[in-house]
Amino acid sequence: MSNNFKYPDTNSSRGKIEFLNRKFEGQKIAIIGLGGTGSYILDLVAKTDVSEIHLFDYDIFQLHNAFRSPGAPDGELLDKGIKKVDYFHEIYSRMHNYIVPHDTKITSDNLHVLSGFSFVFISVDKNEARHTIAHGLVGMAIPFADTGLGLKMVNDALIGTIRVTTASKEKNDHLVSRFGSDEFEENEYSTNVQIAELNCYAAVLAVLKWKKLLGFYQDFKSEYNTLYFINTNKLLNEDHSA
Repeated sequence: MSNNFKYPDTNSSRGKIEFLNRKFEGQKIAIIGLGGTGSYILDLVAKTDVSEIHLFDYDIFQLHNAFRSPGAPDGELLDKGIKKVDYFHEIYSRMHNYIVPHDTKITSDNLHVLSGFSFVFISVDKNEARHTIAHGLVGMAIPFADTGLGLKMVNDALIGTIRVTTASKEKNDHLVSRFGSDEFEENEYSTNVQIAELNCYAAVLAVLKWKKLLGFYQDFKSEYNTLYFINTNKLLNEDHSA
């Protein structure tokens, strides 16, 4: 049994894919932001044989988070002002041995704490923070996936786009065209409208790409930017590596 799990991974053994789990060996993962998409990323990554999962968020788990995160929290818990990192650490530590909570906000002053990570998932709603973290990771040659969700109301129905932008040491020249550091009054990817299934889908796309980079899944297109359009059900892959 892997030392990373509390109990045996019989799912992999049933499917005879235990050998693929070796691709996760030694992986040290960071998830920045647990308000919606990040919590679903954690749910998926916690089921892999990575060595460590570090959680970064400084906010309290609030009532609205319960409606866009996995699981069904106890209503009494919401009155206790528990931090998101502590809430999710308690839940997912029941399955994975090495989940580490960090009650902190990542800024330009403490970017060094991300040094040494194998891969970073960014799930924040501010362009300035996204830009700072992303370019800091490029400078440290750490691969990452950044997620964005933009929704708006049209004719009494929601439309919008999910974006997953990936970067690595080999491919990061596309970032300048995907997001900047400026905040706008109507930032397409920082609206308050978030829906659980869309947060979940963004997480799935990000984790799929991470696993492709590891060679867990076959990858013919090598896309580094993916857009999903809700009203047309279109999935657009762009920024392919050479």
